[in-house]
Amino acid sequence: RGSWLKQRSSRPRDWRARLEDPEQPATMRGLPFVFADRATVPGWLGCDVEGEITQHILDMNPDRILLVTDETVDTLHGEYFARLALPNVELPGETGDDFSVGVSPLVEKFVAPNGDACKSWATLTALMEWAFRIGATKQSVVVAFGGGALMNLSGLFASMLYRGSKLVYVPTTLLAMHDVTTSLKTSICFDGRKNNIGTFYAPMKILIDVAFCRTLPRSELFSGIGELAKNAALLGGMHAEGFRAALSSDRINGEHGGSGEEFVLDDMTLSTLLHLGIEAKMTVLKEDAYEKTSGMIFEYGHTVSHAIEKAYGDGVVPHGLGVTYGMLSSSFAAERLGFMSAGDRKEHDLLCDLLLRRWPLPSPMPSVERVLELSMRDSKRGLCGESEDEVADVLLRRMGDVVLTPTNNLSKYPAALLAEWLENMGFPHASAAAGKSG
Repeated sequence: RGSWLKQRSSRPRDWRARLEDPEQPATMRGLPFVFADRATVPGWLGCDVEGEITQHILDMNPDRILLVTDETVDTLHGEYFARLALPNVELPGETGDDFSVGVSPLVEKFVAPNGDACKSWATLTALMEWAFRIGATKQSVVVAFGGGALMNLSGLFASMLYRGSKLVYVPTTLLAMHDVTTSLKTSICFDGRKNNIGTFYAPMKILIDVAFCRTLPRSELFSGIGELAKNAALLGGMHAEGFRAALSSDRINGEHGGSGEEFVLDDMTLSTLLHLGIEAKMTVLKEDAYEKTSGMIFEYGHTVSHAIEKAYGDGVVPHGLGVTYGMLSSSFAAERLGFMSAGDRKEHDLLCDLLLRRWPLPSPMPSVERVLELSMRDSKRGLCGESEDEVADVLLRRMGDVVLTPTNNLSKYPAALLAEWLENMGFPHASAAAGKSG
């Protein structure tokens, strides 16, 4: 291990070169995340970089590592941090070149429920009780090892523990790698609503290993790609081109019998998509860290997405796919309000369809009334001074052209338009749904 660490500084630092040539040793590329004047978080990205990620955590000299993960990640990647649990590890000396044997930090693991089920008061309370029971201190490091929901929960936990504890993100899903790491938001869900309790909090490090994407099911890859569809619509240009290129290059993995249950993107394509996703958000958030003005545009499609996700029940509709359906509702409203032409809406919706034709909404659909009710309880509600018969979301004139407003770049519109779109999509009315169930 000592020789591996000593050789690390002499390795080529171009991670793309290694992806093209597997014979090159694993290495991570530095990738700073700048959140305006609020925080600059050092980040690193690579592929098959378990050893380097482990060393990044050890470099923080923790007394304890509070490893927070979920059931699925623990099953698939439970041994990823096995090196942290070794009785003795070689740590860098003061010069960074000399190594000496030191005592490993204690590693404590908390396994949370999967998906949004972990974003609850009950899980947050259990985390707090666990942290104090195992003797966490200000020198301890919280390592969030999982997808977006797990990172939202862990971030909120770390922001509250001792009024702020050291936090490291190690995302394991495509969505978390490019959409959750690029935000200071933390959250849990309460009272049937989405992300309505939370804080803004910066991790100390963001460590991304693209290799985790190889084990993602089709729905999770689609979820991460859905948020990239949002960036493509908001920003156009290279983001739209990169999205189209990725969706045209996918293939069914023959090793799985061509069942359609696997959706495979190679490491280079995934890495390219990650860079596009990270660049899209960080270009904006370097001026608006708390996503209150220019950063609010990344809420595009989210009002209806959150409502659809909650109406179906947690875990049924992956978040990024819900966002892409929400984008269709926004383009419908934008055209009806006169912001978007029919031609521009068609171009927008065709981009969304590249993904959604591969993932139709499941049956039975929730009722129009239920989705409307939840959309009117969105966590952004009130910023536009909506009336009881209005909803609000980001709207576009065309791809790459956001309707800017003094109300945090949100536009309110009649809820009747949303109801009409839901009907067009096949969502039943409550009376019809009750009749079928009877």
